[in-house]
Amino acid sequence: MATLKTAGNVTVVWNSNALTNYLNTASLNGVVNQIESTDFGDSSAQTFIAGLGDWEVPIGGPWDAALDAFLAPDMIAPPTTLRTLVVTIGGVIFTWTTNTFLTGYTINASAPADGITWSATIKGSGAPVRT
Repeated sequence: MATLKTAGNVTVVWNSNALTNYLNTASLNGVVNQIESTDFGDSSAQTFIAGLGDWEVPIGGPWDAALDAFLAPDMIAPPTTLRTLVVTIGGVIFTWTTNTFLTGYTINASAPADGITWSATIKGSGAPVRT
């Protein structure tokens, strides 16, 4: 199987704003929560069942004022209506329609010789539609 490069194969559109040109890192993290189901009769090991899914999209890259205009307002005053997020990775599209919000936004200007960078985490509420 051939390795698929990330350049040109990863896009992120949040709240109708294309963030792709501001990214040099992106992940799509899905986790199924574990529910312990061990009872007093179990003596050899804990037992578990699958719980609900949990989704988040950590992103980041070189900072720009235009990018800040997309993200900072929602950190200053979180919106009452959740945002739409579309993440495309290698042709597979994950869409949350009016079901995401920012849980963190960091501007990193720590090293004088380096460029200013940023990172953010977008939280999905519910499962995405995968097409």
